[in-house]
Amino acid sequence: MKIKFDASGEIYVIVGGMSTIGKELSRLLINNHAKVFAIDIGPLGLTGLSDSYHYIQSRPTDINDLKKSCASIPASITGLICLSGTISHFGSISDMPIEQWKEVFDISFTSCYHACKLFAPALLASKNASIVNMSSGLAFGGQANYGPYTNAKAAINSLSRTLATELAPSVRVNAIAPGAVDTAFIYNDEGKTRFDIDRYNSIVPLGQMAKPHEICQLILYLLSDGASHITGQCIHINGGAMMT
Repeated sequence: MKIKFDASGEIYVIVGGMSTIGKELSRLLINNHAKVFAIDIGPLGLTGLSDSYHYIQSRPTDINDLKKSCASIPASITGLICLSGTISHFGSISDMPIEQWKEVFDISFTSCYHACKLFAPALLASKNASIVNMSSGLAFGGQANYGPYTNAKAAINSLSRTLATELAPSVRVNAIAPGAVDTAFIYNDEGKTRFDIDRYNSIVPLGQMAKPHEICQLILYLLSDGASHITGQCIHINGGAMMT
């Protein structure tokens, strides 16, 4: 059974809205009659959805740019979904230049922090809102050469728990920690996968990596009233690759 709920009159903000998951989530929310504001750094958003879809070009790592760009978003919103992340630079902690570390960390964590800080008043104004932040299974174990990304996603978990206490009871805050997902994220600039997909699938009890719609179904559930007593959690979704 797919998650469906009547989101008529509800407003959702998606940071990282042009990621594979962000685009799929936008379509699903629009199909559930929500109004969506998708934020990303590129100049173009999705086309052909409906008048309920709005794209905003902004750089969430710069809170002043984010604030200026998002001035048109209403003062009360139902949900915030933070999906930004990058693994554009690889290397050991000792070898990676600080500028590269900061770039990965800022996109993968600081953009989320800025969005949560900026939109907290609008979420509190709705009195029944939800934040879903994108963490990663990599945040729960050591992974050589992924330092800034794994540290950023571990920080997402801590931020989500802090906000779950600070914004309660009006706003629920949760994170999700996917394993590998079949999106553009798993490919490098040369179009090659960053890991051996066949080997990964062979160790996943459910036999394959997640599809984007499977991640979106979990996000939709956490946004819905069905998750009304869930907050402060980081929920793993990895086909059993990691069991906690």
